[in-house]
Amino acid sequence: MAAGGKIRENKKEEFLDHKKKKRWVDEKSGNYCFMVYPRSLYVTWGHQEHWDWKCFKETSDDNIEVVKLSHICWLDVRGKFKMSDLSKGAMYEVVYVVKLTKGADGWELPITLRLSLPGGEVQERKVSLLEKPRGEWIELNLGSFRASDGDHGEVCFDLWEHGGHWKNGLLVQGAIIRPCN
Repeated sequence: MAAGGKIRENKKEEFLDHKKKKRWVDEKSGNYCFMVYPRSLYVTWGHQEHWDWKCFKETSDDNIEVVKLSHICWLDVRGKFKMSDLSKGAMYEVVYVVKLTKGADGWELPITLRLSLPGGEVQERKVSLLEKPRGEWIELNLGSFRASDGDHGEVCFDLWEHGGHWKNGLLVQGAIIRPCN
């Protein structure tokens, strides 16, 4: 490993925590990237009555698990990641990778995306899914931050909507933590 947490060798993707996470090196910056899959996220009402857990074949020919919303009125998907695992000095962004099915319904109210950092900084924004394309994976950007040498604790990333009306048809592939290019 070179100074600043950059990786010089060309490492391939590596699954972590029994395929609940994946790590790879960004070719442009040499910094670590991570994918946090749904089994490593906190999904409110995540049991089979409200969510459907399915295997999905990635382009790398590895099966990963995604989660599809059947019906729920209280959407809450939360994740966290240790700052110490990130490349020091790098600017990172966090995005949720989601897909709306063709028949997705109940998305009249915007969802809230929140990124919380160990020092207490919070970045929050609302996004309307009504205008998003159906049937294709899209990225929802939560915000960005710099991973500094003295950072301890966790970065938290939340996707939620508590409007109390029923919604369905949202697939969550996971959250990506990657260097900003």
